[in-house]
Amino acid sequence: MKMASHDAKRRIFLTAAACAPVVAVAALITRTQSAPEVLVPEVSADKTAGSVGYHETEHIRKYYRSAAYF
Repeated sequence: MKMASHDAKRRIFLTAAACAPVVAVAALITRTQSAPEVLVPEVSADKTAGSVGYHETEHIRKYYRSAAYF
């Protein structure tokens, strides 16, 4: 008894044909969604330039001491 062989090209085509609608819908959904708005905090005018940004406080110094490898 001889077994029938399956054509690999036909199998790939049928798989692609079955997946194409799902890929198309996913592409449409991601294209129509907009990116979320990013809220940027406003810096008030009463803050001086020295107080904005990085500044080392006691809890930061305590973290540096606990994270030291020596």
